[in-house]
Amino acid sequence: MKAVFAGYDQEALDYQYDNQRYCPTFRQTLDEGARLSLEAAPLRTEHDVRWGAHQDARLDIYAPAGPGPHPVVVYVHGGAWLGQNKEESAFAAPAFVRDGCMYVALGFPRASQVPFAEMVAAVREGVGWIVRNIARHGGDPSRIVLIGHSSGSHLVTQCLIHDWTADGLPGNDFAGAVLVSGLGHLEPVRLSYRNQRLHLTPEQVREFSLLDNEPSGRTPVVVAVARGDTDEFRRQSGEVARYWRARGLLASEHVFEGRHHFDVILDLCDRSSTLYRAVMQLIEGSGARLAHRRTPT
Repeated sequence: MKAVFAGYDQEALDYQYDNQRYCPTFRQTLDEGARLSLEAAPLRTEHDVRWGAHQDARLDIYAPAGPGPHPVVVYVHGGAWLGQNKEESAFAAPAFVRDGCMYVALGFPRASQVPFAEMVAAVREGVGWIVRNIARHGGDPSRIVLIGHSSGSHLVTQCLIHDWTADGLPGNDFAGAVLVSGLGHLEPVRLSYRNQRLHLTPEQVREFSLLDNEPSGRTPVVVAVARGDTDEFRRQSGEVARYWRARGLLASEHVFEGRHHFDVILDLCDRSSTLYRAVMQLIEGSGARLAHRRTPT
């Protein structure tokens, strides 16, 4: 069979982007995340907050007790752009709430419901809603960290290259972004079996690929990947890290041993894990930067 992308024939390329086939225990891991999310429900302070017109344009807020404003962690779920939901995205809420952070599980329409471009626009709209409105719910809009896993990581990058001033928002930076087992370029996705449902065009690949665009701000970024991810996911993660390093915005880069594509994100449940500590360092760093700006000269 002839090569389709980077020496991979069609079957081999499809395998590289088929995480479920690559990781046969994926269902158990997803079930564990759903179970932990259900257990987090008592910490939920606001449920199904609507931010847009679509039926899935809703979010859940998990807030610590006491007065705010609290630093805000926004989780953008994965699911190959096609599946999962906010109800399965609260597994890390208890850890962050315990450390005084507000946790927001963002729901949004997926590419199984709307065209790919509309999904990207929807995630940006949801994040914009959070920036505009989270203060009314006790959050600090100047200390927002975006976390994305897998396809959610790609969607977070679309917020980092977006011109927020065009939406009437200040061009200020996020406190940080955490990209876990994500992708920087969509061309191999377009050439793989995945495009039978995503319907990406070459023009959309250029528009929605991080590596073909420039960041709109100076958000510090953490890039992480599992050692048990496919070769392509590890390659792309390395390219994403090099992209941010070249722009002076890479806060840290991690390859997690003993983890695969699906369970690596569950490290956020463990307050002693390297991934969780990397998020908290972004939050603490944002606080220090704010204090520095507020200090009279």
